[in-house]
Amino acid sequence: MKYGLLKYRDKESNIGDYIQSLAAKRFLPQVDRLVSREKLDKVSEDLYIILNGWFMHHPENWPPSGHVTPKFISFHINNHAKRLMTNEKSIAYYKKHEPIGCRDKFTEKLLKDKGVEAYFSGCLTLTLEKEKYLKDEKAEVIFCDILSHKNDVINEGQKIPWKKIRNPHKIFIKKVKKKLFKKKTRKLIKKLVPNQLRKNAIYISNQNFQATTHEEKFEIAKSLLAKYAAAKLVVTSRIHVALPCLAFGTPVVFIHPERDTSRLSGLIELFHTFTIKQIEETPEDELQKQFLKASIKNKEVHLKLRDDIIKSFSK
Repeated sequence: MKYGLLKYRDKESNIGDYIQSLAAKRFLPQVDRLVSREKLDKVSEDLYIILNGWFMHHPENWPPSGHVTPKFISFHINNHAKRLMTNEKSIAYYKKHEPIGCRDKFTEKLLKDKGVEAYFSGCLTLTLEKEKYLKDEKAEVIFCDILSHKNDVINEGQKIPWKKIRNPHKIFIKKVKKKLFKKKTRKLIKKLVPNQLRKNAIYISNQNFQATTHEEKFEIAKSLLAKYAAAKLVVTSRIHVALPCLAFGTPVVFIHPERDTSRLSGLIELFHTFTIKQIEETPEDELQKQFLKASIKNKEVHLKLRDDIIKSFSK
């Protein structure tokens, strides 16, 4: 048997995808091929592939070819892809390989409603091993992508018609959005996090637009995991920063912008969480007391999910 590991679009900047592949790699005896998540229907040799993570930008290429032996665990169907990924052909494929381990409860319900045997598995990144990534990194407070989407800079009830503005203004609009991001991020952090924690904190991102090869992106993923493993505290709106922190036992506080809720259903309960609205509306003294309490120790709800994922690979 040969083994494949998922890779992503050449232009992919989200290092969280590569972190998910590193989590899957632990459960493979070796990696013989990197296989594009978006072209699984084109696989022409027999490969065992763990199908975990977010699916997909090109649902017209689903399901995988008959050469793929899939392990469905931590599987998420993107809300925009669900029509094609739950058509008759796709449902027959899931039924052939059920039960389907779902990363979130949205996907679990979606498949169950179609008659597929499915269960909530949580995310494979909960099984990441701290000792494998812990290097000589300094223990720091880390702020990672407090805002992670362009719409997070818009206050509730407001709409900015970015797409209606003509292309000649695109560069200007990008600069405006970048400034708004920075301004709102600073404002949220200043209100939420006590000064003694934020004064020496570092700011990083789980996105990288410079890396051009998959090999580079895997190395960046490892470097980020080393930082999360060593950190004193991490504050983030990225689930593939927060979930590895749970795996490592690193205290993490999750900032929930309350959008794209389908992929977070079942996962959000694993974290100590603050919404952007909650931060904006709660008095600062009370908010910082809540934050200090949340930053001491993670919840332990994820431990059973982690153990069950590991056991599923020994069956």
